[in-house]
Amino acid sequence: MTKGSLRFFFDYGARGCLWADRLMPPFMTFKGTLQCLPEISLFRKVHSFISRLDQEHASYLNPFYPPGPSLWTQAKCERFNDNVDQLLVSLRGELGAEFVMADEQKRHTEVPTLGEFLAANPNQKPMR
Repeated sequence: MTKGSLRFFFDYGARGCLWADRLMPPFMTFKGTLQCLPEISLFRKVHSFISRLDQEHASYLNPFYPPGPSLWTQAKCERFNDNVDQLLVSLRGELGAEFVMADEQKRHTEVPTLGEFLAANPNQKPMR
């Protein structure tokens, strides 16, 4: 029997990637991040992986000009996406059948206008 359903995605500044589904039973209340959920315990390695990917995800926004294109190259996007997939497998393995987890994490690709943006802004460098 499942305890509930979770949504999996990183959100800027949220410090986590697991979110309670609106259909979560009332005994599973929390304020958005995994740290507030005493009913779920994960290995420290998984917590570290979540923190690292959360910090990395935050760098997808252009730090010098947030409305501009991301500075991530395709290689950087693919490494991040691979790590997200690995984390999802780890989380599903640890949580087992107790939770249903919906993967809502956007997989990133290099912004098509990155080359143009970098040519027009030589002070900015791509993130590889």
